[in-house]
Amino acid sequence: MGPEQVQEQVQDLCTETLAKGADITSAERWADNSRPSGLVITFSSGARLWTGVTTANAESFASTASAAVAPSDAPPPPALFDSAGKITPIRAEQYLAAVLTAARAPEITSAYSYSSTAPRRHPGIGIHLADGTRAFLPFVYTAAHGKKPAARAFTIDAAF
Repeated sequence: MGPEQVQEQVQDLCTETLAKGADITSAERWADNSRPSGLVITFSSGARLWTGVTTANAESFASTASAAVAPSDAPPPPALFDSAGKITPIRAEQYLAAVLTAARAPEITSAYSYSSTAPRRHPGIGIHLADGTRAFLPFVYTAAHGKKPAARAFTIDAAF
């Protein structure tokens, strides 16, 4: 299966799984000229988050890939909104990773926030799939309710 098909499968899996999050109104496919695969996630506050979707096949991780593992248990998703009713990139990372893990989809063995692995310049989430494939969802744009996203990709608001 080619990379495009794998990315489409990840998009389908994520749109279905993320739409079940309590504070998520919708999760839909998104693409533009420079990004053929992505998701746009709308939160209950009306804020939106656009992610890219890239994947790496199991062979890329042969030294660390193991047999399919049952999805890990996850605590309930953390609070998405801060005391001002805004979402920060770190809160979005933690919330989305928890929603993906808590769904217990057999295809997902784990999900993590980029900031949980090491200090990162850019927020996003990673997903480990049961077949050894890894998916990466870097945050591309954010927009508060009623606002438009920045004109330049990877310009992420401190709170949205």
